[in-house]
Amino acid sequence: MKTYRVKTILESEEQSVLEILQNLQLKGTIVFEEEPIEPRSKATTPATEEQVQEIIDEAELIPYYSEQEAKKILHL
Repeated sequence: MKTYRVKTILESEEQSVLEILQNLQLKGTIVFEEEPIEPRSKATTPATEEQVQEIIDEAELIPYYSEQEAKKILHL
């Protein structure tokens, strides 16, 4: 058995996709379960200066950008 994730591209088609999945479930072809959307946690721990430097070094931006520019590019 395989598990698939389905995302509708057009919001206007969401209802018809939902009906198709429900019909397949009624026929016994699939098991249809809607997953709850989990909100992203806003409580994050800021990176230490050492971690920031490691990220910048791994990105290899320093030869081309200043440290401030690299931080801005990497959203640090």
